[in-house]
Amino acid sequence: MTNFLRSHPLLLYFGLAFALFWACIGLGYLDRFHFWVPILGAFAPAVAAIVVSGFTAGEREVRALLSRLGEWRVGVGWYLVVLCLPFAQDLFAAGLASLRGVFSAARIPPVLPVLPAMWVVFLFAAGEELGWRGFALPRLLVSRTAVAASLILGAVHTAWHWPVILLPHQYLSDVPLLPWSVFVLSEAIIFTWIFQNTRHSVLMATLYHGSSNLGMILYGGIDRAWAPWFKCSTSALVALCVLTWAGPNLKREPSRPTTG
Repeated sequence: MTNFLRSHPLLLYFGLAFALFWACIGLGYLDRFHFWVPILGAFAPAVAAIVVSGFTAGEREVRALLSRLGEWRVGVGWYLVVLCLPFAQDLFAAGLASLRGVFSAARIPPVLPVLPAMWVVFLFAAGEELGWRGFALPRLLVSRTAVAASLILGAVHTAWHWPVILLPHQYLSDVPLLPWSVFVLSEAIIFTWIFQNTRHSVLMATLYHGSSNLGMILYGGIDRAWAPWFKCSTSALVALCVLTWAGPNLKREPSRPTTG
């Protein structure tokens, strides 16, 4: 059994990430664990990645995994992409919603009171991305195209979230499953595009994930019945543009000069 698990690290990783997160959600229904245990569930992908890396390959692999969080030498342009693209998407969605008559800036919650705590958003993003992009994506890319790897990981990521969508009294309980699934699948393509072009940097994936979560505040101004559909539509549009520009490998290779 041990040899089987060591030879199937992805299967072991997904199983452990699901088990840890779903257990945290379940424990959250108990009064004594209601607040803090579900929050810890956000770190399930990172914990699973570290445990499986150590179990299957030892300390060297754990160090290599963690080092991807410190890969910052990627060029200033990519910092602009990961920090600004999510807000550009959300502003575009807000503009479309305004044209449709379902947006009101007055509904956007105030930002200043929570501004000092916004760093926590990036901490939670790192807890997810160390697993999804740091551990799982490189292994999926070994024998698959970037698009195929993205869609597989996006589908798994969507299923991982099911309890907070399908169960009552969760933070995504009011979000329809279909637009959420389209959104996560679309974002998976964008994440892989960033990952492929930034030296496999988990830091860049974390910054994009955190910025995307922060940008969600704009959706507070969109009618709740419409917000999920605007979110998935804009993400799908951006993913399509990325795929068209970068190709199935999601990495725009420099053109080679032709020789006469």
